[in-house]
Amino acid sequence: MKNSFVFLGMFAFLLSFQTMAQSYSGAESVEFDYANNRYLISNNSSKQILARAADGTLSIFATLPSAPYGIEIVGDTLYCCTGGNLRGLNLNTGVEIFNHSVESGAFLNGITHDPSGNIYITGFSSKKVYRFNTLTRQSNIYVNNTATTPNGIVFDAYDGQNSRLLMAGWGSPATIKAISMADSSVSLLLNTPFSNIDGIAKGKDGYFYIAVWSNNSIQRYDSTFSTQPTSMVSSGLTSPADIFYNSLTDTLAVPCGSFVNFYFFGTITQAEELSLQNTISVFPNPAQHFIQLRSTKALGPTQAMLIETASGKVVYTAELNISEIETHLQLDRQNVAPGLYTFIIKNAEGLISRDKIVLF
Repeated sequence: MKNSFVFLGMFAFLLSFQTMAQSYSGAESVEFDYANNRYLISNNSSKQILARAADGTLSIFATLPSAPYGIEIVGDTLYCCTGGNLRGLNLNTGVEIFNHSVESGAFLNGITHDPSGNIYITGFSSKKVYRFNTLTRQSNIYVNNTATTPNGIVFDAYDGQNSRLLMAGWGSPATIKAISMADSSVSLLLNTPFSNIDGIAKGKDGYFYIAVWSNNSIQRYDSTFSTQPTSMVSSGLTSPADIFYNSLTDTLAVPCGSFVNFYFFGTITQAEELSLQNTISVFPNPAQHFIQLRSTKALGPTQAMLIETASGKVVYTAELNISEIETHLQLDRQNVAPGLYTFIIKNAEGLISRDKIVLF
């Protein structure tokens, strides 16, 4: 196990550790499965999706007929780019639900989604961006010509009202471009001093991370994408690919072909708190309108459920009767915007369960 520490500013620190290098073969894209507390990794050389459990154990989630590249979780489905096709896999079983042809001959690579569940995919060879509707399972060309070769892509609601897609470019100089969600127009944000950017991920506090091949590094930018990055997170990697920021644990996952690195920006105390076992689990997570509570035992009526922001503001309350092991609820989302929240259940005696939930 390889450990290294890099300090970002005065208080934040970064822990990088490399695990089970011999088990990965073409690790390309990483997603965190919040509902099942595990990472999913596209392993394109073996044509598999691997699952990495909380203890680091790797298992095969799914085996595909062709190499997987970008992966994205929306609701209870894992979406996977394979050649010119988008495949949907059941998040719990790994069984393929559908196989949709987006564009023949295209090399689908980066993938992201918006709060409505629309998926956006970059066409590496076609220089296009495609949109896939998860309800109708139909796709269309969202951007007909990106000019430069598109690679990683991420959704960004950057000012609370407007939103955009941020797209990392392959080539020299590697570009960062914005796609307006209002009219799908493309604008150049930055010609970076690097060549060949693969992945891009949005972290907390408005920071973005990019995976750079030209110097095998992870760079951090603020939301303005000024000329120079705010810091270098790591160097000495091997072809860092489609990265993922885990908002629950404040961790950046970086696939590098034969290994996956995890960079932790929080504190050990936070990590220990997040590892506490709760009596009630929430599924799915992320969720949109419907959630299911799974309890280790029936608790009865007069249970209070609260959803609060990171600052402690309660944005949703409900009274529960957890008389069964499983309880189904429909959330009124009128005053609850997409984001990361704390999900709390308590009764007259005090706290029963406290966990994180992502609402999209």
